[in-house]
Amino acid sequence: MSLVFIHDVSIDTYSMAGKLTRDAFLYLAPRFAPKTRFAQCSTCRDWVYGDRRCVIHGPKVTVPGTASCGFYVWGVPHPAGTETRAKVTPEESGLVNREVRCENCTWVEGDMDRCGLYRLLNQRMPGVFDLDTHIDKHGCCNAQQS
Repeated sequence: MSLVFIHDVSIDTYSMAGKLTRDAFLYLAPRFAPKTRFAQCSTCRDWVYGDRRCVIHGPKVTVPGTASCGFYVWGVPHPAGTETRAKVTPEESGLVNREVRCENCTWVEGDMDRCGLYRLLNQRMPGVFDLDTHIDKHGCCNAQQS
């Protein structure tokens, strides 16, 4: 794994826009869903159980309950037979079939309460990032790697 850093752009260019916070990574802390299944399709309001489909991914994309994407919103899934429409592709939504919680990420540190990626980005590019490194081990973000 390697990270690419931009060296030829002035830090002043970034500071004009403000520093990036972890919302840029779609970090979600569990609030409602069972923590062991948080941010998995089976607890998303757009998942269609029984059909293994998603309201926004449409009828041609199989979406297991163990999958996850960047459009996750906790809620009660739809019953089988609910109409689906392809509004986004799996590539656009970041659809993956893995447990995306921080506890399963290669970047988790400490007692599973700190993000090493956020820490590294803060250290290497302090003019660009202001990332809160404290995480919930059951939280999720779109930078998760396993």
